[in-house]
Amino acid sequence: MSPKQQYKTEIDSGVIWHDDLQALVVDEFERLYHELETTKVKISFLHRLTSKQTQAPKGIYIYGSVGRGKTHLMDLFYDSLPVGVGKQRQHYHEFMLWLHHQLRQHSEVKNPLDKICKQLGRDIQVLCLDEFLVNDIANAMLLAGMLQAFSRYGIALVTTSNVKPDNLYQNGLQRVKFLPAIEWIKTHMKVMLLDGTQDYRQQDEDDHQHEHWYYPINDSSLNHLLEQYNRLTTDETSSDVSWTINDRELKVIRFAHKTLWCDFVELCQQARNASDYIAVSKNINTLIIANIPNMSADDDSAARRFITLIDVMYENEVKIVAQAACHYKMIYQGKKMAFEFERAASRLAELLIE
Repeated sequence: MSPKQQYKTEIDSGVIWHDDLQALVVDEFERLYHELETTKVKISFLHRLTSKQTQAPKGIYIYGSVGRGKTHLMDLFYDSLPVGVGKQRQHYHEFMLWLHHQLRQHSEVKNPLDKICKQLGRDIQVLCLDEFLVNDIANAMLLAGMLQAFSRYGIALVTTSNVKPDNLYQNGLQRVKFLPAIEWIKTHMKVMLLDGTQDYRQQDEDDHQHEHWYYPINDSSLNHLLEQYNRLTTDETSSDVSWTINDRELKVIRFAHKTLWCDFVELCQQARNASDYIAVSKNINTLIIANIPNMSADDDSAARRFITLIDVMYENEVKIVAQAACHYKMIYQGKKMAFEFERAASRLAELLIE
């Protein structure tokens, strides 16, 4: 089924309900779906003759408020693509980690980024990246060259984001070097706003008290963590042996039965990045976090790591149990990353519900 047919099927079966703005996004996915089908035939013919790519269809950049169904619609499109259309779907963090790894593997090659994208273009016609949010100078410097290479090698890009293209990497170091990437997005992608007041992630919030987020930090909330840990691990023997994650120590409070209990200091106040959290997520299905403090502007480094941690756990469907200084919606009290924390709070609303 095409994206439009799949969307209608979900509405008719009661999985979702009709949303006018979502329907406009689905119309754009329908356009890209049919263009990729046409491009598939052209690419198959060209590969047999010359191994050259044809021009990629115009991609799609969806941005807007948290919980509006951006990821769901992208996944609906991705799943609907027919056999023979080369496709790849990743979280933005995971894709950039892959790209950095590839660059290290091709360090002796002249213009390695071009070579990597050329090879990628032989394998796929469309790349779907969830949560496109540029906050790292190394990634920002790579993106302009990478996107230009996508044009050369016929890769259509689909992304979800919480910010419009003009606000990507806002106030970032050497941002002027990132501006060509923004212009590429505006030229080669259909930019669509999916906004509104309805947050589909939190529509049932009144029915759930988020009982797995315990505050304030005291003996009572600590006892709740212990109760949850015992419930999740049953009679299995626990270990408190430190883990080694990307050659760095991660101190463990307790671990058993794919349930990891760590302190916030270990997870977010040490030198950690997305690759560390991805490695952790592959070995657990529940993460218990103790002693999450209120975070102000003075704690922006830890706050950024916390946002990345939640993003990775959400992407890998790892549930969260936590002990914190206050309600999760109020945990960040700075201004610089208030928008990013709104997204993190929306994702926590899902991760805390069983």
